[in-house]
Amino acid sequence: MKDERGGYPYILQANSKNAKLLPPGTIRKSRHFPLHFFLTYLHSYSYSPNHSKMMPSLLPAAAGAVVVVLSGASMLNMYETFSLAQNHNNNKLLSSSPDVTTRAASWKSIDEAMHELQTMSRRDLVALYLDCEQPNIDDLTATSEQTEENWVYDGYLLSNGRILTIITNFITNKLFGRGLKWMGKTYFSSNSSVFIGKNRFGLEQNAEQKSIKGISDVLLDRTFDYYIGKSALCSGSSLINRYSPHYSRWSPMSLIWRGMVDELRVIPLSVDAECNVVSTDQTHTQRESKKRAVLLLGMGYFTWSGGAWNSAPFCLVAKQEK
Repeated sequence: MKDERGGYPYILQANSKNAKLLPPGTIRKSRHFPLHFFLTYLHSYSYSPNHSKMMPSLLPAAAGAVVVVLSGASMLNMYETFSLAQNHNNNKLLSSSPDVTTRAASWKSIDEAMHELQTMSRRDLVALYLDCEQPNIDDLTATSEQTEENWVYDGYLLSNGRILTIITNFITNKLFGRGLKWMGKTYFSSNSSVFIGKNRFGLEQNAEQKSIKGISDVLLDRTFDYYIGKSALCSGSSLINRYSPHYSRWSPMSLIWRGMVDELRVIPLSVDAECNVVSTDQTHTQRESKKRAVLLLGMGYFTWSGGAWNSAPFCLVAKQEK
């Protein structure tokens, strides 16, 4: 159906709570038009009886446009990561690398570091990761909330580019978390050669449940092995989280998560980090060595989707005792 000017029908603005009609061409000017196109027409035509017959012809075209956009964004990320890694391995500094390293060296607290990390571009995050060092497994206990069996880290997703950040959030919280928000990771201590960890996901609780002590608001799921191993991004080592040993070879969904890998390195602060630790008798301030794993910068990726070159940045912050 065409409008009075012979153009395409007016369409709804997809990114507004109060949907409003926009003239043809308005959304087309957006760099993310295929995504807007797909979401808008999927919503409007699926609920309109007049256009229900047009859905079969529109969906393949819209889905194809989305695939092209996502593939292009992934290719750009892969090229960017590959270029940074190659220059790092060849000891060649790109114009942004010295600025990133200098910027990180000035961070004096966890709060300042977290604020800066959340405002950094993906390019700068990858450059910073390459300049960081691996943690020792024993260092994971240094500043985390330590119980008899595990050490806890809060997790935060960082920038993965303008388009893929949305996709990363959806995969992490909706698919990987089965609808639960990803909260971080827990690393279990072990007397064997195999170290096991799990991801933490937030559980919604009602007022009564919140008032009862002992009821956890966190679900531990998505098990992984962790160890110090060679990084896929550069010649150095990293803390590797590998999921494949814990998923069946034959389950369709397991085929997706089997290829998931996380690499992590320690972000050193310019001064010793201060952690307020509450003990049984008094509250005291404990100063931690900058080499200990207070703040970890990670790169998560799927081996079947571009591998480490198409990794998504995130960070882990040692959870302090309450």
